[in-house]
Amino acid sequence: MEIFLPIAGIHINIFYIILLGIVVGFLSGLMGIGGGIILNPALIKIGVPPIVTVGTSVSQMVGATVSGFLAHLKLKNIDLKMGWVMVLAGFVGGGFGVYLARALEDAGYFKTFVLSLYTFYLGFTGITMLIDFFKGKKEEKKKSGLKNFLNNLPFKMKFQFTEISVLVPAGIGAFSGFLAAVMGVGGGFVVIPALIYLAGFPVNKAVGMSLFQMIFITAFLTYFHAVVNFGVDIVLAALLMAGSSFGAVFGAAIGEKIDKEKIKLVMAILVLSVSIMSFYQLFFEKSKPKADLHHLLTNSEIAQFAYHHPHIYAISVIIFSLIFGFIISSLTHRLKVLIEIYFEKRKQRNA
Repeated sequence: MEIFLPIAGIHINIFYIILLGIVVGFLSGLMGIGGGIILNPALIKIGVPPIVTVGTSVSQMVGATVSGFLAHLKLKNIDLKMGWVMVLAGFVGGGFGVYLARALEDAGYFKTFVLSLYTFYLGFTGITMLIDFFKGKKEEKKKSGLKNFLNNLPFKMKFQFTEISVLVPAGIGAFSGFLAAVMGVGGGFVVIPALIYLAGFPVNKAVGMSLFQMIFITAFLTYFHAVVNFGVDIVLAALLMAGSSFGAVFGAAIGEKIDKEKIKLVMAILVLSVSIMSFYQLFFEKSKPKADLHHLLTNSEIAQFAYHHPHIYAISVIIFSLIFGFIISSLTHRLKVLIEIYFEKRKQRNA
C-alpha cells in the first residue's frame, strides 16, 4: 500500500515507513541513543530529499520528547536557569544551521554536506565507542588541565546544580542546536556527555536537561525548516512518530534484560555501519532528481497549503506533533507497563 509524501514528493510503501520507524525506535530504546542518527541516512537512502529528511526528523522529535520532558520536570532533574541559557544559545546555533542548509540546498551541495557529516561524525563516534569497549574498565585519567581551563573561564554563574562559566552551557546549547538543524539529530549525543564531563552533572539530570533543551529547539527548528526550507513533511513525521514510539517500548524492555557492555558493542558496530552506508551514498550513489515544485503544488493540497501559508503550516505541524506525541506516549507507556507485568509473571513462574 503506497502513500504519497506531499513535501518529499515521492510515493512510498506506508508499511515500509512504519516498519522503519519501529526498527529505529527499537534500536533507540534498546541502546538509549537518538534514532535520528540511524533513521536519517536510511530515509535519504530510500529517496527522501535530505532537506526534507532533516526538517521532518526534527519535527517528529517535538512529539517524541514530550513524555520524557514532563517526567524529568516532575522529578526536578531540570535546572531551569541553565536550561534557558542552553535554549537561547540553541536558537542561535540552530538558526544559523537552518540558513546554512538553505544556502547549501540552493547551491546543490546540501546532500554532500549532510552525508559527509554523518560519515565522519558517526565514524568518529563508533571508533571511540569501540576503543572504549575493548579498553574495559580502567581508572579515569585525571582531567586537571580541563578542569583548570573551565575554572578560569570568565562570566561564572551560580546554577541550581553547579557553578560554572555561562560560556559552557551556551557553547553546548549552540553546538547541539546547529547539529539538530543540519543533521536532524537530537542533542543527546552532545548535550548529555558534555554536561556530565564538563559541568559535572549526574546522568539523570544531564538527560533531563537534554530533553528540556530539545523540546524547545526542535519546535523552533520545525518552524524555521518549514518556513525557510519547505522541508517538513507532516505525513512522514506522523508515520515515523507512530512507528518509533512503539518500537522504543519493546527496545527499552528488552534492553533492561541485556548486559550493558554487549549493548555498547552492538551500538558501536551499528553506528559504524551507518557511517559506512553514508560514505557509500556520498561517493558511489547517484543523486536522485529533486521533485518538481510545480508538480507538488498541483498534486497535493498539503504541499499547496505549506507553500502558500508556511507560517500557519509550521505552527500546525508543531501543535500536531505535541498532541500526537502525547497520545502516542500515553499509549506506549501503558504498553510498557503491560510488558513489564508480563516479564515479571514469567520470572515468577520460572522461579
